[in-house]
Amino acid sequence: MPIDILLNKNNENGYTLIEAIIQLSVLMLFSHVFAISIGWLYLMEETVTNPTETEWALFVEDVENYLIDLDMIIVQTGNKGIRFKKNGDEYDIEIYQNLIRKQKNRVGHEQMLLQVKTINTSIEDRLLYFSVEFMNGVKKEHTFYVTFNSE
Repeated sequence: MPIDILLNKNNENGYTLIEAIIQLSVLMLFSHVFAISIGWLYLMEETVTNPTETEWALFVEDVENYLIDLDMIIVQTGNKGIRFKKNGDEYDIEIYQNLIRKQKNRVGHEQMLLQVKTINTSIEDRLLYFSVEFMNGVKKEHTFYVTFNSE
């Protein structure tokens, strides 16, 4: 006996309202899961590909590496950055136009963080507070722990 005849023989009642409600419920459930997944993926893509987040993380890592075994550290006049001495060299990490740059012995111009609107720095004991506002309005802040040379 062919399969078509068997299928028709077993399903003579037709399509019921209960079957339609169940199928519609499953469809709605999957559409909600799909919409939530798309929204979550968009949020993750925005977070991962945002250059501000990446640049800030790299900046924090770079500054943390400099703030080990310092001879001295001060906040520059006008709160435009910090100046510290380490191993006989003097470093400035300061705002310059729309970026934060690093200079060694007041020479050079190494870009550390781009598209910066303002910075605020302050020092309390061994803690250096650093906050930045970017041109796009995003504000970031970080607290660094400063260690001094034990000579």
